Amino acid sequence: MTPKARNKGPESWTGSLAVPGGELQYDSRGEGNSVVFLHSVIADRRMWNQEFAQMAKDHRAVRFDLRGFGGSGATTEAFSNVADVHALVSDLRLSPVTLVGSSAGGGIAVDYALEHPGDVSALLLAAPGLSGGILPPFGPEEQSALDYDDQKSQEISQAWTRGERGRAADLLRQLWCSELQGPALELFRKMVEENATEVFASPTQNRARATPAAPKLGSLRVPTTVIVGDRDNPSSPVFARRIAGAIPGARLSVIPGADHLVNLSQPAAFQTALSGVVSGPTP
Repeated sequence: MTPKARNKGPESWTGSLAVPGGELQYDSRGEGNSVVFLHSVIADRRMWNQEFAQMAKDHRAVRFDLRGFGGSGATTEAFSNVADVHALVSDLRLSPVTLVGSSAGGGIAVDYALEHPGDVSALLLAAPGLSGGILPPFGPEEQSALDYDDQKSQEISQAWTRGERGRAADLLRQLWCSELQGPALELFRKMVEENATEVFASPTQNRARATPAAPKLGSLRVPTTVIVGDRDNPSSPVFARRIAGAIPGARLSVIPGADHLVNLSQPAAFQTALSGVVSGPTP
């Protein structure tokens, strides 16, 4: 597959890549080892503005919009996010690649590493989700956190269904992004507003197909770092601990003052974690 459009010369461009039943819009900048950023489904590729620019100074940095978000079109067909990432990695000749995923983007990164381990040099998973969820049994604290998430998510969904868009957005922020301030908060609000249908109803991403990842995590041999904020939805640390505990050699770090979008709520701490991952393990 060939990029549909490029600008700003060979080292920096925005392009569109045709994929079965749709099209992905992406940005590529810089030269060197490849770093691909996968966004949360309460955001779009703009959530990586700062990290994308920073990594492009001495890496090949790539970010793209998942289907239904930003500049990537919606689809009415079943599709695979992993296949979409693979199309991008193959077309831009990015392998081996460090995958940086936030929330659902972290879950996609895990799925990709399970399916294409030879393509992946490292994983940085920020408050990651997991295809198929985590497996029971759940301890009392885990169950309480999962129940809280379910209750609050239903309140958000009900507000959206009633047409109360402002209330739905406020509830979403309270649950996931309570620590955002200033420009980061404005960016979050803009991304939610401009991707509202996908954020609140997921008509496209509900068509994404993936097999449950939890039973396969023990087979991963990719260097993995998992980070999560102490101000996040309480279900996120449950997922983070389970994922880090199941991947051999994975490291888990809790970021003080960070909410679900760790890079936007605590950018310095996130950049430290990212720099550690792309520079490789300390001898």
